[in-house]
Amino acid sequence: NIKKFCLFLVIIMIIPLTACGNIENATISAYEENIIEIENGQAHLPPIEITLAAVGDIMVHGPQLQAQYDPNTGEYDFTNNFKHVEDYLHEADLAICNLETTLAGHERGYSSYPRFNTPDALADALKQAGFHLISTANNHTLDTGIKGMLRTIDALQDRGLEVIGTRKGENIENYIIKDVKGINIGLTAYTYESPMLGDQRSLNGLPIPQESRNLINSFSYEKLDEDLINLEATLDKMKDAGAELIVLCIHWGEEYQRPVNDYQRYIAQRLGNYGVDIILGSHPHVLQPIELIETSGEQGKTVVAYSMGNFLSNQRYEILKNRYTEDGIIVNIKIKKNLQKRALAIDQVTYVPTWVNRYHFNGKVVYEILPVVDVLANEEYYNLMDSQTLWRIENSKNNTLELIESVDVLSKQIIKSK
Repeated sequence: NIKKFCLFLVIIMIIPLTACGNIENATISAYEENIIEIENGQAHLPPIEITLAAVGDIMVHGPQLQAQYDPNTGEYDFTNNFKHVEDYLHEADLAICNLETTLAGHERGYSSYPRFNTPDALADALKQAGFHLISTANNHTLDTGIKGMLRTIDALQDRGLEVIGTRKGENIENYIIKDVKGINIGLTAYTYESPMLGDQRSLNGLPIPQESRNLINSFSYEKLDEDLINLEATLDKMKDAGAELIVLCIHWGEEYQRPVNDYQRYIAQRLGNYGVDIILGSHPHVLQPIELIETSGEQGKTVVAYSMGNFLSNQRYEILKNRYTEDGIIVNIKIKKNLQKRALAIDQVTYVPTWVNRYHFNGKVVYEILPVVDVLANEEYYNLMDSQTLWRIENSKNNTLELIESVDVLSKQIIKSK
């Protein structure tokens, strides 16, 4: 067995449970088997602990389509891409990714940039890798039109994967409340829009059909304050529906830029003030910092991962002359529910640096997501003896650690009392 490594960011937030109603009665029945006796003879329920894992962009470019196709069977298979990181994902109670492509079916024709359409086999691989929840709100949501967007939802749900960010009808809520081992987590996803086309909103330069406008969670920089007020209404509905902790995935920022821009900071602050506990960012295709921001929301602080980078893509240095596009992280957030004190705590954030390896084997290109600290600790196991590849992995690790660890607040223990 290979020893797995996480790097730690220590964050502790205590969030009062105000939306739970009679938490003692509601919880004891579900967890009565876990009651233990303490010295004074009173029953005590141990805290519930869960781990949320999140990664950034999952993309499939043309060379990846070729690499994952088996001419002998006529089928696609993406499972090998995730084989070295799936243990980390399977350990999580809830694993989330951003799917930056559509699953519109083979009849549409598989395609890459600028209009992505990927075989359903990718959904099979995501399920096998350990993902539970897929964010489908991004600038490529409409690459294959509304029909492609709707089919993407079907393809994911048919495999038992839940979807946030897009929906099939206005009668379906634009968020989900998921009970994870007794903790009700509210989850939703939003994407930025491309510039208005006259008076019509757009994604990736494609007009959003007016009749489908409400099926996609999106916001316009040109109407930002108005859209954020509407987003706040959604968050209020989530709280009313029983969400004890709110997680929002957001597609924002500037591509290939590691510094966080002013829009991101403004939006993060507003979302934190509205009561979002965890913000998970994507779109820049490079890593950006993880911060703990002060807010006026009830919880007082919000964890913000501004960009988790590329988890899987063909955005290589050889193509873009940017080494940072090969880097990603698995963000792990430990959440603890104290049943006696009626409080939730986000008490630990760890991360696993990842790097996308691309190499040739038996005349075929292979893509694999590698956990870089594991790899550098056991090069032979991963069959990585090429000095140039090892240098690139070491460089990726150093770049990631330098960026993430540069925020001093993350190394401090921060507590908010009830």
